[in-house]
Amino acid sequence: MTGGRAYARERFQIRIGRHRMGRRALLWMVIGLVLLVQFFPLLWALDTSLMTTRETTSIPATLVPHHPTLTSYRLVLAGQIGRYYRNSVIVALVATSATVMMATLAAYAFARLKFHFKTPVLLFVLALSLFPPLAQVIPVYQVLQRLHLIGSLLSLILVYAVFGLPLAVLTLIAFFQDVPAELEQAAMVDGTSHFGAFLRVILPVTLPGIFATAVIVFVGDWNEYLFALNYTTTGTYTLPVGIVTISQTEFTTSFGVLSAALILSVVPLVVMILALERRIVSGLTAGAIKG
Repeated sequence: MTGGRAYARERFQIRIGRHRMGRRALLWMVIGLVLLVQFFPLLWALDTSLMTTRETTSIPATLVPHHPTLTSYRLVLAGQIGRYYRNSVIVALVATSATVMMATLAAYAFARLKFHFKTPVLLFVLALSLFPPLAQVIPVYQVLQRLHLIGSLLSLILVYAVFGLPLAVLTLIAFFQDVPAELEQAAMVDGTSHFGAFLRVILPVTLPGIFATAVIVFVGDWNEYLFALNYTTTGTYTLPVGIVTISQTEFTTSFGVLSAALILSVVPLVVMILALERRIVSGLTAGAIKG
């Protein structure tokens, strides 16, 4: 009997092990499929950037370059992509800094302070994020034209700083609400002002969330195309617009050059995300567990 029970227990453990292995294999298959769908456009662009001009336009389509070449990258680097990089860095950094500063103060006020019409104002902020950018291009263009800012980087900085506010405010409100109010009260009992408690106590605690929000805003500003297309000129093009001008001639589009420029524009974001991965994850998960 003892031997039979041991055999049955062993068979049961084997079945449990196989079941777990099957579930784990299925999980990895799903993860692999999701990653393939997410990264396929980038992989296809990388593949295309290494093709010859004939291979990029061949029918049927060439899946793997028969003679990989870096000609497209040399053509991109020989153009004005350095200027486009500089413009994008200036616009994205300045606009993100302004957005995060204003959003931090606004989100703290919504999360902590009591004032009249608090809910209607918050709903108004939310409503601003629901308007499609296409409906805002012409009115904003008219305002910038009267201010004589069309064609300057300042126009994009102002637009990005303002239109990035709703998302940043709504994101940061959740982080401030997760911080116990007792921390501020204890600081004010010790003689610190309300604003002093915010700077010395609340801000350091919510810094990971603010950092994660800044990264999200920066990526959005770096990739924005519609406003950059309409409010800049040749000398102030950012990367999204500059990539199109690099790859286009009078009658055709060089898909190899377009793909190479796309890969070069994505590299800084990939490096930034990989370098700051831990801080971004800690910021996004801050406040998720209380106790």
